[in-house]
Amino acid sequence: MGDIFICHTLYHVLIALVRALRSRPGKSTLVLSTCVPEAETLRAKLLDAAPDLWDAVLIVDEEKLDAQNSESDFYRLRHPFRKPYFTLPKGHVYISNDWSALGRYLQRERRVYTLCEDTFGGTLDPDQHLLDEQRTNPRGHYRYWGDSPCCRTVESEDAARCSIFGVDKLVTVSKAQLLESLTEEEKAIIRRVFLAVPLPEHVQGACLLLPRSFVLDGLMDQPTQDAMFAAVAKKYCTEPLFIKTHPRDTTDYSKLFPTAVILPRTMPSEVLNFCLPFKFQRAVTVQSWVLRGFTAAEEKVFVGLEEAEKLVQG
Repeated sequence: MGDIFICHTLYHVLIALVRALRSRPGKSTLVLSTCVPEAETLRAKLLDAAPDLWDAVLIVDEEKLDAQNSESDFYRLRHPFRKPYFTLPKGHVYISNDWSALGRYLQRERRVYTLCEDTFGGTLDPDQHLLDEQRTNPRGHYRYWGDSPCCRTVESEDAARCSIFGVDKLVTVSKAQLLESLTEEEKAIIRRVFLAVPLPEHVQGACLLLPRSFVLDGLMDQPTQDAMFAAVAKKYCTEPLFIKTHPRDTTDYSKLFPTAVILPRTMPSEVLNFCLPFKFQRAVTVQSWVLRGFTAAEEKVFVGLEEAEKLVQG
């Protein structure tokens, strides 16, 4: 009965992969939400890179799962031979988004779970508006962000500095230390999963721009976003330029920056920390915490959204 890792982002998959590698010779189960970009391709890569690591790698459509979650106890009694859309195997569950359909499934089925950090050091963020909103307006009887009695443990990069969860559940599990302690074998497996083509061997004075989609967030249209990132790159970046965007951002940056090297969007940016033989001279992002655990750059520049928008105006 191995561990079960439920993943909604590629960062979740990276951490789950490392933890599964550390739990060998036991086998783990990985559950991919369909919100993970290119989930089918990722599943195949995980099974190919480490076939002895998994009992199963499952893909779950959370819209279908929420329909199952909404079934009443009376309905289930009336249909004892129904075939549920999804059944989770036995084992201890690790999940980062318990405010999802998969999180509701755990509470609906009374499964004990550990709540992990959604992003690197995310429990230490000064801005916790999503947590505040969901705690203020819960969805029916479901309780999120570790408030459910099904959640027995909440992980933080530094429990002593975390103030958004009760101390009775908090434990320190440092993902920084986890990634810093990777062996060469573990790094090779991670590269096989996340890298479609080899990264450059050495580039002198390179800059890295890490955009994200404000269009998906409903904050601006595509032409405005394109102009904004072009202005940010003009001010803060030099050639040679590398682009590593957010996995859910489908913008074609090769058109916006025709001379730039476009890194795979389905690669967690944390992979760059240990997959390059060089460091970027500068890494730049706009209104994102992606650089918080980033160590592959000599200088890190965070540009606020308001400042970035002003750059377009000149």
